[in-house]
Amino acid sequence: MSGLKPVRTRGEGDVRLVFSAYSHPGKVRKNNEDYFFIPTGGTQAKNLMMVADGMGGHNAGDVASRMVVEAIVEYYVENSHRVTSLERAKDFILNSIQQANTKVYNQSQTHPMYKGMGTTLTLAYFFNHRVCIGHVGDSRAYLIRDRAITKITRDHSLVQELLEEGKITQEEMNNHPQKNIITRALGTASQVNADYYEIELKDNDIILLCTDGLSNHVDLNQNVELFYSIESLDEIASILGKKALDDGGVDNVTIVMAKYSCATEKR
Repeated sequence: MSGLKPVRTRGEGDVRLVFSAYSHPGKVRKNNEDYFFIPTGGTQAKNLMMVADGMGGHNAGDVASRMVVEAIVEYYVENSHRVTSLERAKDFILNSIQQANTKVYNQSQTHPMYKGMGTTLTLAYFFNHRVCIGHVGDSRAYLIRDRAITKITRDHSLVQELLEEGKITQEEMNNHPQKNIITRALGTASQVNADYYEIELKDNDIILLCTDGLSNHVDLNQNVELFYSIESLDEIASILGKKALDDGGVDNVTIVMAKYSCATEKR
């Protein structure tokens, strides 16, 4: 899903968000257990994007990721009119994640074939010249600004904890046999602890969300010039996705991006 028309949101001056997405099952897996959301022409959720990487057997992973994303979009449609401040934006994000978690958890408890299913989630909500991010798991959010790429989120993974405890090096982390073990996910317990981040945006900032099918295979810092030499977000996403596939493509690969533009109106 890509090639979307720019979405305009109200604010001071002329604000524009342009979205794009890329998702591929990879070269090994038959099913794509990733799920994503970016605004399309008919949606009421104009300033929201998400990626989710599902886990669980018997197609439970793709059920979990889709349920979470759809639950949050539904919550957005019902409650976004209440978001009138950054504090309420934070509450909106964390409450939507908790509600989505409850839906997946209840489904896993009710249907034996879905027992143990869960999903990561990284969400970006654009409000009042800021991006507000909710995060659970090892999918990631990045900020591309001034020819530099900054990882916003912290992975909820075993190898991240081992790295922070000084038990492994960064190089060992990248090749660790337990790299795919995550320490937090939606749907695996009745409550979930989500991280929250908030960044004030500057003109031409790009926010990129991705599943580990990209981050495990592509070093974004080595590809920073892509974001400045190519105008089309669709083309950038496709190039990054192809790089992940060329490196092995052993996992599903999903990328969503938004470019923020803000030009003060001339009077």
